[in-house]
Amino acid sequence: MISVTVRRLADPSEEEVERAVQILSNAFKDDVGMESFSGGSARIQRDIFRRTIRACLAHGEVYIGLVDGRAYGVAASIAPGADWAFYDQEDFTKDLSSYLDEWYTYHYIPTYEELYRYALPSGQRGRRDAWNLKFVAVDPECQRKGIGRALLGAVCKQADAGEKCVTADVKSPNLVQWFRKSGFTHRAVKNFTSRDSAGFPLWCMVRDPVRQAD
Repeated sequence: MISVTVRRLADPSEEEVERAVQILSNAFKDDVGMESFSGGSARIQRDIFRRTIRACLAHGEVYIGLVDGRAYGVAASIAPGADWAFYDQEDFTKDLSSYLDEWYTYHYIPTYEELYRYALPSGQRGRRDAWNLKFVAVDPECQRKGIGRALLGAVCKQADAGEKCVTADVKSPNLVQWFRKSGFTHRAVKNFTSRDSAGFPLWCMVRDPVRQAD
């Protein structure tokens, strides 16, 4: 049985950041959501991953899951009160194709906002008040070894300590079930379309804080 270690990234080296980006790239290969977000561009996908990791380092937390000292998993989340999205960054949107820029503006963003209006009584504000899990992923060569569960556990433990919810956007029915096993509940779902993929559903999953024993 392998031994999994979870470590919070603090002041990481460029090599550690790029390893986290590579894990996400491997884990989300052929993912229909990422195909839509990037217009099918591997360069844009890696840019999304890199921006998200750096934002979570600055405004939240990033954990890595290690096996024999090498990182094979990553979980990145934005802290309560520090709402952030890569598509809100002007230096990201300015280089998008006209189609992709319009897709975000007129389809993805308004549909996403509607998802949270259905999911939480206070909508987007409710998400800002929670830990917002941006990614939890494990390199395919090391999946089904407990790394993802350990990473998610670290995120939930941090949220419980501050008596905060955790929100997660989930694109797969199998992952919906996986999150449910860690105490998340399905609050709402919306379907997204795109010319660059078959389209995808997005479930809003929420985990309420668990009170710590005295």
